[in-house]
Amino acid sequence: MMRNPLNPLRGWHVLVMIIAFFSVTIGVNATFITLALRTHPGEDVPRSYVQGLSYNDTLGRRRAQEALGWTARVNLVDRNILVAIAAEDGAPISGLNLAGTLVHHADTSRDCPVAFAESRPGVYAVALACGGRGDWRLEAHTVEGPPFEMVSELWLP
Repeated sequence: MMRNPLNPLRGWHVLVMIIAFFSVTIGVNATFITLALRTHPGEDVPRSYVQGLSYNDTLGRRRAQEALGWTARVNLVDRNILVAIAAEDGAPISGLNLAGTLVHHADTSRDCPVAFAESRPGVYAVALACGGRGDWRLEAHTVEGPPFEMVSELWLP
């Protein structure tokens, strides 16, 4: 007959079991925390606190943009993003310095800046040098001049 090593149960047995239990728990938690931080650092918008401090300025720019009454349409043609900006009466808005970011929804390390060039009056184009297949968000704004910001969802083939 084989003798049970834990009979009788001694204090050092309990100590070893408690240390083993907490070692496994801490190891699993450390692994999950590391994996979570590598895949998503937790901050969608860089410097969000500083942006929050100037939120009244943001609201003022949005009111000024609404007063202009401009609209924007986005189209994707042959791996080129086209943004057409028009006034309330439909007249094209020319001469803007438009820049932006192509934002990946799931992986912020894939985000890439884009700079538009006016291809014809009121139509601004950029060739896609970055971005892959999937769901993306285009955030564009004027660098100088009248305030204009837009956000558009895109599916890149």
